[in-house]
Amino acid sequence: MKSKHINFTEKTVASLQLPDKGTGQLIYYDSGTSDGLQLIITYGGSKTYYFYAFFQGRPIRVKIGKVGQIKLVSARASAHTMREQLNNGIDPSIERKESLKDITLKDFYENHYKPLYSNILKRVNSIKSDDVAFYNNLKELHSRHLKSINKEDIAKLHARLYKELSAYTANRMLSLISHIYNKAIEWGNYSSKLDNPAKGIKKFPEKSRDRFMSGEELHRFFSALYQEPDGSFKNYILLSLFLGQRRNNILSLRWADIDLDNLLVYFADTKNKTPLQVPLTSHAAILLRDMKKTAVSEWVLPSSTSASGHYEEPKKSWQKLLARAGIENLRLHDLRRTLGSYQAISGASLAIIGKSLGHKSPAATQIYARLSVDPVRDSMQKTTDKMLGYV
Repeated sequence: MKSKHINFTEKTVASLQLPDKGTGQLIYYDSGTSDGLQLIITYGGSKTYYFYAFFQGRPIRVKIGKVGQIKLVSARASAHTMREQLNNGIDPSIERKESLKDITLKDFYENHYKPLYSNILKRVNSIKSDDVAFYNNLKELHSRHLKSINKEDIAKLHARLYKELSAYTANRMLSLISHIYNKAIEWGNYSSKLDNPAKGIKKFPEKSRDRFMSGEELHRFFSALYQEPDGSFKNYILLSLFLGQRRNNILSLRWADIDLDNLLVYFADTKNKTPLQVPLTSHAAILLRDMKKTAVSEWVLPSSTSASGHYEEPKKSWQKLLARAGIENLRLHDLRRTLGSYQAISGASLAIIGKSLGHKSPAATQIYARLSVDPVRDSMQKTTDKMLGYV
Protein backbone atom coordinates (compact mmCIF):
# COMPACT_ATOMS: atom_id res chain seq x y z
CA MET A 1 0.00 0.00 0.00
CA LYS A 2 1.79 3.14 -1.23
CA SER A 3 1.15 6.66 0.08
CA LYS A 4 2.13 10.10 -1.10
CA HIS A 5 1.47 13.76 -0.23
CA ILE A 6 0.31 15.96 -3.12
CA ASN A 7 -1.70 19.16 -3.50
CA PHE A 8 -5.20 18.05 -4.50
CA THR A 9 -6.90 19.77 -7.44
CA GLU A 10 -9.81 18.47 -9.48
CA LYS A 11 -7.52 18.05 -12.49
CA THR A 12 -4.74 16.35 -10.51
CA VAL A 13 -7.10 13.90 -8.81
CA ALA A 14 -8.75 13.01 -12.12
CA SER A 15 -5.36 12.30 -13.72
CA LEU A 16 -4.03 9.98 -11.00
CA GLN A 17 -3.37 6.50 -12.39
CA LEU A 18 -4.75 3.27 -10.97
CA PRO A 19 -2.42 0.94 -9.06
CA ASP A 20 -0.96 -2.06 -10.85
CA LYS A 21 -2.67 -5.37 -10.25
CA GLY A 22 -1.43 -7.04 -7.09
CA THR A 23 0.21 -3.89 -5.67
CA GLY A 24 -2.69 -2.94 -3.40
CA GLN A 25 -4.25 0.47 -2.96
CA LEU A 26 -2.69 3.87 -3.60
CA ILE A 27 -3.15 6.42 -0.82
CA TYR A 28 -2.69 10.15 -1.29
CA TYR A 29 -2.80 12.88 1.36
CA ASP A 30 -3.86 16.43 0.55
CA SER A 31 -0.90 18.73 1.15
CA GLY A 32 -3.14 21.68 0.31
CA THR A 33 -4.74 21.46 3.77
CA SER A 34 -3.82 20.15 7.21
CA ASP A 35 -7.29 18.73 7.89
CA GLY A 36 -6.54 15.08 7.13
CA LEU A 37 -8.14 14.72 3.71
CA GLN A 38 -7.12 11.43 2.14
CA LEU A 39 -7.70 9.84 -1.26
CA ILE A 40 -7.64 6.07 -1.77
CA ILE A 41 -7.46 4.59 -5.28
CA THR A 42 -8.15 0.89 -5.83
CA TYR A 43 -7.16 -1.41 -8.70
CA GLY A 44 -10.85 -1.64 -9.64
CA GLY A 45 -10.91 2.06 -10.50
CA SER A 46 -12.54 3.50 -7.38
CA LYS A 47 -11.27 6.88 -6.15
CA THR A 48 -12.67 7.80 -2.73
CA TYR A 49 -12.12 10.71 -0.33
CA TYR A 50 -11.67 9.94 3.37
CA PHE A 51 -10.89 11.84 6.55
CA TYR A 52 -7.93 10.25 8.30
CA ALA A 53 -6.54 11.20 11.71
CA PHE A 54 -5.71 9.90 15.17
CA PHE A 55 -8.22 10.11 18.02
CA GLN A 56 -7.09 9.29 21.54
CA GLY A 57 -4.07 7.43 20.19
CA ARG A 58 -5.93 5.28 17.64
CA PRO A 59 -6.31 5.87 13.88
CA ILE A 60 -9.77 6.63 12.46
CA ARG A 61 -10.85 6.82 8.85
CA VAL A 62 -14.24 8.25 7.81
CA LYS A 63 -15.54 7.94 4.26
CA ILE A 64 -16.51 11.28 2.71
CA GLY A 65 -17.48 10.35 -0.86
CA LYS A 66 -16.32 9.11 -4.24
CA VAL A 67 -14.57 11.32 -6.78
CA GLY A 68 -17.15 12.33 -9.35
CA GLN A 69 -19.98 12.15 -6.84
CA ILE A 70 -18.57 14.88 -4.61
CA LYS A 71 -16.47 17.90 -5.54
CA LEU A 72 -13.06 18.50 -4.00
CA VAL A 73 -14.21 21.71 -2.31
CA SER A 74 -17.00 19.77 -0.55
CA ALA A 75 -14.60 16.98 0.46
CA ARG A 76 -12.24 19.55 1.99
CA ALA A 77 -15.12 21.19 3.83
CA SER A 78 -16.19 17.83 5.28
CA ALA A 79 -12.62 17.05 6.37
CA HIS A 80 -12.34 20.48 8.02
CA THR A 81 -15.60 19.91 9.92
CA MET A 82 -14.39 16.53 11.17
CA ARG A 83 -11.05 18.03 12.19
CA GLU A 84 -12.90 20.59 14.32
CA GLN A 85 -14.95 17.82 15.91
CA LEU A 86 -11.76 15.94 16.73
CA ASN A 87 -10.19 19.08 18.25
CA ASN A 88 -13.29 19.40 20.45
CA GLY A 89 -12.88 15.85 21.74
CA ILE A 90 -15.54 14.30 19.49
CA ASP A 91 -14.88 11.11 17.53
CA PRO A 92 -15.86 12.07 13.95
CA SER A 93 -16.38 8.43 12.94
CA ILE A 94 -19.06 7.95 15.61
CA GLU A 95 -20.51 11.40 15.01
CA ARG A 96 -20.83 10.64 11.30
CA LYS A 97 -22.83 7.48 11.96
CA GLU A 98 -25.05 9.16 14.53
CA SER A 99 -25.72 12.23 12.36
CA LEU A 100 -27.62 10.12 9.84
CA LYS A 101 -29.12 7.67 12.31
CA ASP A 102 -32.42 9.45 12.93
CA ILE A 103 -32.51 11.77 9.93
CA THR A 104 -35.85 12.32 8.16
CA LEU A 105 -36.38 11.57 4.49
CA LYS A 106 -36.82 15.26 3.65
CA ASP A 107 -33.72 16.30 5.57
CA PHE A 108 -31.61 13.67 3.87
CA TYR A 109 -32.92 14.58 0.41
CA GLU A 110 -32.36 18.33 0.81
CA ASN A 111 -29.13 18.37 2.83
CA HIS A 112 -27.33 15.26 1.62
CA TYR A 113 -28.74 13.66 -1.54
CA LYS A 114 -29.11 16.85 -3.61
CA PRO A 115 -25.93 18.76 -2.68
CA LEU A 116 -23.67 15.69 -2.71
CA TYR A 117 -25.14 13.87 -5.71
CA SER A 118 -27.93 15.42 -7.80
CA ASN A 119 -26.56 18.96 -8.05
CA ILE A 120 -23.17 17.62 -9.09
CA LEU A 121 -23.91 14.75 -11.47
CA LYS A 122 -27.45 15.22 -12.78
CA ARG A 123 -28.72 17.42 -15.56
CA VAL A 124 -30.97 20.37 -14.66
CA ASN A 125 -34.10 18.73 -16.06
CA SER A 126 -33.38 15.49 -14.18
CA ILE A 127 -33.08 17.45 -10.93
CA LYS A 128 -36.41 19.15 -11.64
CA SER A 129 -38.03 15.77 -12.35
CA ASP A 130 -36.66 14.41 -9.07
CA ASP A 131 -38.07 17.42 -7.20
CA VAL A 132 -41.51 16.89 -8.74
CA ALA A 133 -41.50 13.22 -7.75
CA PHE A 134 -40.17 13.96 -4.26
CA TYR A 135 -42.29 16.96 -3.27
CA ASN A 136 -45.51 15.81 -4.96
CA ASN A 137 -45.52 12.04 -4.59
CA LEU A 138 -43.40 11.36 -1.50
CA LYS A 139 -44.82 14.16 0.62
CA GLU A 140 -46.51 11.84 3.13
CA LEU A 141 -43.12 10.31 4.01
CA HIS A 142 -41.14 13.56 4.36
CA SER A 143 -41.24 13.71 8.16
CA ARG A 144 -40.56 9.99 8.66
CA HIS A 145 -37.10 8.85 9.76
CA LEU A 146 -35.25 6.82 7.15
CA LYS A 147 -35.14 3.80 9.44
CA SER A 148 -38.92 3.92 10.05
CA ILE A 149 -39.98 3.63 6.39
CA ASN A 150 -40.57 0.02 5.42
CA LYS A 151 -41.30 -1.96 2.28
CA GLU A 152 -45.06 -2.01 2.91
CA ASP A 153 -45.10 1.81 3.03
CA ILE A 154 -43.45 2.04 -0.38
CA ALA A 155 -45.53 -0.77 -1.92
CA LYS A 156 -48.80 0.90 -0.85
CA LEU A 157 -47.69 4.30 -2.15
CA HIS A 158 -46.51 2.72 -5.41
CA ALA A 159 -49.89 1.02 -5.93
CA ARG A 160 -51.88 4.15 -5.08
CA LEU A 161 -49.91 6.36 -7.48
CA TYR A 162 -50.48 3.78 -10.21
CA LYS A 163 -54.23 3.73 -9.56
CA GLU A 164 -54.71 7.50 -9.12
CA LEU A 165 -52.14 8.84 -11.61
CA SER A 166 -50.16 6.53 -13.90
CA ALA A 167 -47.66 3.70 -14.11
CA TYR A 168 -45.01 6.21 -15.18
CA THR A 169 -45.53 8.39 -12.08
CA ALA A 170 -45.55 5.40 -9.74
CA ASN A 171 -42.38 3.95 -11.26
CA ARG A 172 -40.47 7.24 -11.17
CA MET A 173 -41.26 7.54 -7.46
CA LEU A 174 -40.01 4.00 -6.91
CA SER A 175 -36.75 4.66 -8.76
CA LEU A 176 -36.09 7.86 -6.83
CA ILE A 177 -36.74 6.46 -3.35
CA SER A 178 -34.63 3.41 -4.15
CA HIS A 179 -31.69 5.57 -5.19
CA ILE A 180 -32.08 7.84 -2.16
CA TYR A 181 -31.76 4.83 0.14
CA ASN A 182 -28.80 3.44 -1.77
CA LYS A 183 -26.97 6.72 -1.15
CA ALA A 184 -28.02 6.79 2.52
CA ILE A 185 -26.60 3.29 2.97
CA GLU A 186 -23.40 4.22 1.11
CA TRP A 187 -22.75 7.48 2.96
CA GLY A 188 -24.14 6.74 6.41
CA ASN A 189 -22.29 3.54 7.30
CA TYR A 190 -25.72 1.92 7.46
CA SER A 191 -24.78 -1.25 5.60
CA SER A 192 -25.88 -3.62 8.39
CA LYS A 193 -28.58 -1.43 9.90
CA LEU A 194 -30.59 0.16 7.09
CA ASP A 195 -32.51 -1.70 4.40
CA ASN A 196 -33.70 -0.24 1.13
CA PRO A 197 -37.54 -0.41 1.39
CA ALA A 198 -37.92 -0.20 -2.40
CA LYS A 199 -35.82 -3.29 -3.03
CA GLY A 200 -37.79 -6.15 -4.58
CA ILE A 201 -40.84 -4.06 -5.53
CA LYS A 202 -41.51 -4.57 -9.24
CA LYS A 203 -42.31 -1.65 -11.50
CA PHE A 204 -45.65 -1.55 -13.27
CA PRO A 205 -45.60 -2.17 -17.04
CA GLU A 206 -45.53 1.08 -18.98
CA LYS A 207 -47.09 1.38 -22.40
CA SER A 208 -44.55 2.92 -24.75
CA ARG A 209 -45.84 5.85 -26.79
CA ASP A 210 -45.49 5.40 -30.54
CA ARG A 211 -47.43 8.43 -31.80
CA PHE A 212 -46.18 9.90 -35.07
CA MET A 213 -47.79 11.99 -37.78
CA SER A 214 -49.46 10.31 -40.72
CA GLY A 215 -48.87 11.60 -44.24
CA GLU A 216 -52.15 13.52 -44.19
CA GLU A 217 -51.29 15.05 -40.80
CA LEU A 218 -47.85 16.06 -42.07
CA HIS A 219 -49.48 17.93 -44.95
CA ARG A 220 -51.67 19.93 -42.54
CA PHE A 221 -48.77 20.35 -40.10
CA PHE A 222 -46.41 21.90 -42.67
CA SER A 223 -49.18 24.08 -44.11
CA ALA A 224 -49.82 25.51 -40.64
CA LEU A 225 -46.11 25.78 -39.79
CA TYR A 226 -45.20 27.82 -42.88
CA GLN A 227 -47.88 30.34 -41.88
CA GLU A 228 -46.16 30.74 -38.48
CA PRO A 229 -45.14 34.40 -37.90
CA ASP A 230 -42.59 33.59 -35.16
CA GLY A 231 -39.39 32.73 -37.05
CA SER A 232 -37.59 31.35 -33.99
CA PHE A 233 -40.43 28.97 -33.20
CA LYS A 234 -40.68 27.81 -36.81
CA ASN A 235 -36.92 27.14 -37.00
CA TYR A 236 -37.03 25.26 -33.70
CA ILE A 237 -39.81 22.97 -34.94
CA LEU A 238 -38.10 22.34 -38.29
CA LEU A 239 -34.77 21.51 -36.64
CA SER A 240 -36.52 19.17 -34.21
CA LEU A 241 -38.13 17.33 -37.11
CA PHE A 242 -35.07 17.29 -39.40
CA LEU A 243 -32.52 16.27 -36.73
CA GLY A 244 -34.74 14.01 -34.63
CA GLN A 245 -32.95 14.96 -31.41
CA ARG A 246 -34.28 15.59 -27.93
CA ARG A 247 -35.78 18.94 -26.99
CA ASN A 248 -32.91 20.22 -24.83
CA ASN A 249 -30.28 19.26 -27.40
CA ILE A 250 -32.04 21.31 -30.07
CA LEU A 251 -32.68 24.31 -27.80
CA SER A 252 -29.07 24.47 -26.54
CA LEU A 253 -27.44 23.97 -29.94
CA ARG A 254 -24.43 26.24 -30.60
CA TRP A 255 -22.99 27.26 -33.96
CA ALA A 256 -19.65 25.84 -32.78
CA ASP A 257 -21.30 22.40 -32.75
CA ILE A 258 -22.26 22.58 -36.43
CA ASP A 259 -19.96 21.71 -39.32
CA LEU A 260 -21.72 22.93 -42.46
CA ASP A 261 -18.78 21.97 -44.68
CA ASN A 262 -18.94 18.30 -43.72
CA LEU A 263 -22.69 18.37 -42.96
CA LEU A 264 -22.42 17.23 -39.33
CA VAL A 265 -23.80 18.27 -35.94
CA TYR A 266 -22.06 17.34 -32.70
CA PHE A 267 -24.03 16.92 -29.47
CA ALA A 268 -21.59 16.66 -26.55
CA ASP A 269 -24.12 16.57 -23.70
CA THR A 270 -26.86 14.03 -24.39
CA LYS A 271 -29.38 12.37 -22.08
CA ASN A 272 -27.49 9.07 -22.03
CA LYS A 273 -24.17 10.93 -21.44
CA THR A 274 -22.70 9.67 -24.70
CA PRO A 275 -21.52 12.28 -27.27
CA LEU A 276 -23.45 12.03 -30.53
CA GLN A 277 -22.57 13.02 -34.08
CA VAL A 278 -25.56 13.46 -36.39
CA PRO A 279 -25.39 13.95 -40.18
CA LEU A 280 -27.21 16.90 -41.71
CA THR A 281 -29.66 16.29 -44.51
CA SER A 282 -29.83 18.81 -47.35
CA HIS A 283 -33.03 20.28 -45.88
CA ALA A 284 -31.40 20.84 -42.49
CA ALA A 285 -28.23 22.26 -44.07
CA ILE A 286 -30.18 24.75 -46.21
CA LEU A 287 -32.15 25.90 -43.18
CA LEU A 288 -29.02 26.31 -41.01
CA ARG A 289 -27.08 28.16 -43.72
CA ASP A 290 -29.98 30.57 -44.09
CA MET A 291 -30.15 31.07 -40.30
CA LYS A 292 -26.41 31.66 -40.02
CA LYS A 293 -26.55 34.62 -42.41
CA THR A 294 -28.22 36.69 -39.68
CA ALA A 295 -26.67 34.97 -36.63
CA VAL A 296 -25.49 37.37 -33.88
CA SER A 297 -25.12 34.87 -31.03
CA GLU A 298 -23.25 31.68 -30.17
CA TRP A 299 -26.67 30.00 -29.91
CA VAL A 300 -28.41 28.69 -33.01
CA LEU A 301 -31.73 29.64 -31.39
CA PRO A 302 -30.86 32.73 -29.29
CA SER A 303 -33.18 34.56 -26.91
CA SER A 304 -32.76 37.99 -25.32
CA THR A 305 -35.30 37.26 -22.58
CA SER A 306 -34.37 33.79 -21.27
CA ALA A 307 -31.88 33.26 -18.43
CA SER A 308 -30.07 30.61 -20.46
CA GLY A 309 -29.50 32.91 -23.42
CA HIS A 310 -31.14 30.48 -25.82
CA TYR A 311 -34.71 29.85 -26.89
CA GLU A 312 -36.95 28.06 -24.39
CA GLU A 313 -39.78 25.69 -25.24
CA PRO A 314 -42.88 27.72 -26.21
CA LYS A 315 -45.84 25.60 -25.11
CA LYS A 316 -48.49 28.15 -26.13
CA SER A 317 -47.08 28.48 -29.66
CA TRP A 318 -47.06 24.69 -29.98
CA GLN A 319 -50.71 24.41 -28.98
CA LYS A 320 -51.69 27.18 -31.40
CA LEU A 321 -49.84 25.41 -34.21
CA LEU A 322 -51.67 22.15 -33.53
CA ALA A 323 -55.00 23.99 -33.42
CA ARG A 324 -54.34 25.59 -36.82
CA ALA A 325 -53.31 22.22 -38.25
CA GLY A 326 -56.28 20.41 -36.69
CA ILE A 327 -54.02 17.85 -35.01
CA GLU A 328 -54.71 16.36 -31.58
CA ASN A 329 -52.68 14.35 -29.07
CA LEU A 330 -49.28 15.30 -30.46
CA ARG A 331 -46.30 16.21 -28.27
CA LEU A 332 -43.06 17.90 -29.21
CA HIS A 333 -41.22 14.64 -28.55
CA ASP A 334 -43.42 13.03 -31.21
CA LEU A 335 -41.50 14.99 -33.86
CA ARG A 336 -38.53 12.78 -32.96
CA ARG A 337 -40.73 9.69 -33.22
CA THR A 338 -42.04 10.88 -36.57
CA LEU A 339 -38.53 10.97 -38.05
CA GLY A 340 -37.77 7.49 -36.66
CA SER A 341 -41.06 6.11 -37.92
CA TYR A 342 -40.58 7.33 -41.48
CA GLN A 343 -37.03 5.96 -41.45
CA ALA A 344 -38.51 2.55 -40.60
CA ILE A 345 -41.22 2.88 -43.23
CA SER A 346 -38.53 3.78 -45.80
CA GLY A 347 -36.68 0.55 -45.01
CA ALA A 348 -33.95 1.71 -42.61
CA SER A 349 -32.70 -0.94 -40.19
CA LEU A 350 -33.33 -0.62 -36.46
CA ALA A 351 -29.58 -0.17 -35.94
CA ILE A 352 -29.53 2.84 -38.30
CA ILE A 353 -32.62 4.35 -36.68
CA GLY A 354 -31.16 3.88 -33.21
CA LYS A 355 -27.89 5.54 -34.21
CA SER A 356 -29.57 8.53 -35.84
CA LEU A 357 -31.78 9.10 -32.77
CA GLY A 358 -28.95 8.53 -30.30
CA HIS A 359 -30.46 5.49 -28.58
CA LYS A 360 -28.02 3.84 -26.18
CA SER A 361 -29.99 0.61 -25.90
CA PRO A 362 -31.49 -1.40 -28.82
CA ALA A 363 -34.63 -1.80 -26.69
CA ALA A 364 -35.38 1.92 -27.13
CA THR A 365 -35.64 1.42 -30.90
CA GLN A 366 -37.97 -1.59 -30.74
CA ILE A 367 -41.12 0.56 -31.10
CA TYR A 368 -40.14 1.02 -34.77
CA ALA A 369 -39.77 -2.73 -35.40
CA ARG A 370 -43.31 -3.24 -36.69
CA LEU A 371 -42.90 -0.34 -39.15
CA SER A 372 -39.62 -1.68 -40.54
CA VAL A 373 -41.41 -4.92 -41.47
CA ASP A 374 -43.59 -3.16 -44.06
CA PRO A 375 -40.80 -2.46 -46.62
CA VAL A 376 -39.62 -6.05 -46.23
CA ARG A 377 -43.15 -7.38 -46.80
CA ASP A 378 -43.56 -5.09 -49.81
CA SER A 379 -40.34 -6.41 -51.37
CA MET A 380 -41.35 -10.01 -50.72
CA GLN A 381 -44.80 -9.38 -52.19
CA LYS A 382 -43.38 -7.92 -55.38
CA THR A 383 -40.95 -10.83 -55.67
CA THR A 384 -43.58 -13.54 -55.21
CA ASP A 385 -45.90 -11.71 -57.63
CA LYS A 386 -43.17 -11.81 -60.22
CA MET A 387 -42.48 -15.51 -59.62
CA LEU A 388 -46.16 -16.39 -59.85
CA GLY A 389 -46.39 -14.38 -63.04
CA TYR A 390 -44.67 -17.29 -64.77
CA VAL A 391 -47.41 -19.74 -63.77
